[in-house]
Amino acid sequence: MDDLDGRLVVLDDERKPLARQALELIAHAIGDVQPVGELLAELEEARLGMPSGGNYHLLTYLDDDGKPMAAAAGVYLKGVNAGFITYLAVRKDQRGAHLGRRLRAHVVQAMRDEALRTTGHDLAWIVGEVRQESPWLKTLVRDGEAIPFDMPYFHPWQSRRGHARYVLYREPVSDPRTELGADEVLRLLYNIYRRAYRLRFPLHSDNFCFMLGDLEGRETVGVHANFEEVLGEGD
Repeated sequence: MDDLDGRLVVLDDERKPLARQALELIAHAIGDVQPVGELLAELEEARLGMPSGGNYHLLTYLDDDGKPMAAAAGVYLKGVNAGFITYLAVRKDQRGAHLGRRLRAHVVQAMRDEALRTTGHDLAWIVGEVRQESPWLKTLVRDGEAIPFDMPYFHPWQSRRGHARYVLYREPVSDPRTELGADEVLRLLYNIYRRAYRLRFPLHSDNFCFMLGDLEGRETVGVHANFEEVLGEGD
């Protein structure tokens, strides 16, 4: 373990100031996130052993003063055996040092460990949402490491004005298929809305129903059309 990983902290107690500091870093850096109080409640439910608790992972790298300089969160979606990266943020003065990439790898490993511990199997995929113009995503797609879903994607609080700004992608872990059944994608979306975003009734969400409508009549969901050319560059 190098010096940087020596400053890695797994946050599992919402009462500790570091937990709020890490989530406030995420909220400040990203802006369009769930309220910090709701995210702290994820940790509280897990700590108290509530039936809805668990599956939530929050990690941070600390600077020399003991303050978060990067934070990442993820949720293991047991219903579809996938790990969902919810948030990843790096403090402005620490960007460019690949902290986010390294911290994200730790969150992914934590979810893989949980999958093996609870099901005896590795994750099927890591999934996440990112802006369509993200250079990071284009690199992953070109290298054959990520598959953007061929559908419009909106998180629960996002306006649908204009085109979808985000794309939902998956990184194959134990399931390498480039196409999934539309019913599988629907279950994944439901788990993201219901478990990761804690929407009580996804079917009452206009955004969820809009995506559901896009899947109606489709048998499979492949690679997003905006990324087919990028995917070909890796051949």
